[in-house]
Amino acid sequence: MYTVDEIIKEVIIIVQVVKKRATLKTQVYDYLKESIIMGGLKPGERLIEEKISEELQVSRSPIREAIRMLEKDGLLLVNSSGGVTVVESSIQDFKHLYECRVEMEPLAAFYAAQRRTHEQVELMRTYLLQMGKISESNDIKKVHDANVNFHETIISSSANPFLVSMISQLRGVNSFYRKSILEENPLHMEHAMHDHQQIFQAIVNQEPEKAKQLMKAHIESDYIQFIKHSSKS
Repeated sequence: MYTVDEIIKEVIIIVQVVKKRATLKTQVYDYLKESIIMGGLKPGERLIEEKISEELQVSRSPIREAIRMLEKDGLLLVNSSGGVTVVESSIQDFKHLYECRVEMEPLAAFYAAQRRTHEQVELMRTYLLQMGKISESNDIKKVHDANVNFHETIISSSANPFLVSMISQLRGVNSFYRKSILEENPLHMEHAMHDHQQIFQAIVNQEPEKAKQLMKAHIESDYIQFIKHSSKS
């Protein structure tokens, strides 16, 4: 028969093990995701669990969990034999992504203009200032991160948990394509900055319809840039 103290100790140990496993899974997921988005892992490249395990000094269990998450994000492909490869960009996939974004993100901007808090406005302002400074350095990763943060702040400002959840499912694959646009046309960031300023001002002024239309035009611009680049490849 266990004493209360012994039961409590066992529970604490189990909780610590679960937390450690969750932390490892998240760390592996973040590492692989960034490697895919930033080009450390190339499109079509095969992932080898043993190599990742040695590189990160973790067991294969959190690696497999991270792979499942990245497959769900649309960044990895797992074939019937269990082989894992990095997704390759395609016009068809980007078109499908665009069809989702062009409806959902303008809607998020619409509600953000109605529901944003003062704190969220200041956070958007901070990311805009960051983008302005970083874009001069041509650091693709930092530009990409600031851009993502700006968009995600608008999305969370919509205060619609269902909309936030649906858009978040596209986050990984959206970053994958967004980075390719920045790499192929660094000047596109200047156009994006101008778009961001206008969207931000519409949200500050609480003009939902204007914010919605500006966000739609911004996403359409991304789509046009990717199609232009793809047609030249």
